[in-house]
Amino acid sequence: MDKLKAFETFVAVAQKGSLTAAAKAEGVAPAIIGRRLDSLEEHLGVRLLVRTTRRISLTQEGSAFLEDCQRLLSDE
Repeated sequence: MDKLKAFETFVAVAQKGSLTAAAKAEGVAPAIIGRRLDSLEEHLGVRLLVRTTRRISLTQEGSAFLEDCQRLLSDE
């Protein structure tokens, strides 16, 4: 797993509020975005997002991780 790419994907989904919007911005299929998120959550051992067919919301852990990712990505 490319951790940096997974972090960027997570931030994009959180900011855009949808896998589809993040996928369109990156030019990939939504399924790829979903797999990256699944892999990241599995790697971290925690749920970052609550995904339903109608919306996506951050878990408490996801909110904290989003702040960390944004800080990390802005430092590069």
